[in-house]
Amino acid sequence: MKRLWYVDIQKREDAIAIRVSNVFDGCEAEEPLEARVRSAADVEAILRALKPIAFLSRRYMEVNGLGSLLRIASLPRTLLGVIVERALAALDSPPSSVIITSFLTREEISWCLRRSAQSRSSPAPDGHGRAG
Repeated sequence: MKRLWYVDIQKREDAIAIRVSNVFDGCEAEEPLEARVRSAADVEAILRALKPIAFLSRRYMEVNGLGSLLRIASLPRTLLGVIVERALAALDSPPSSVIITSFLTREEISWCLRRSAQSRSSPAPDGHGRAG
């Protein structure tokens, strides 16, 4: 089932943690998916594969909860290049926002998280080099 997801990126001492959780939509919650990568290039490859659509303040998420994201029409859309640029620039500072994806399946998210700078040419879940 395609669902809305949010991406939380946090730099740790030894790696960069990327955690993707589904937004509450009335269905049973799924376990978050995670990847640990070592470089900004890996983060960029994963973000480009996920094709995020918006940034949302971490504070908004904490105050309003995940279900409030379901008003997708009201999300401020941001170009992919801008999202990637902002996410990479923010790697060395405390995370102040999360990134929202379009509607994707768990399999598509899992495939995107396996992306890295070294595996940019691997086939996508549909077997044709695209994620859906």
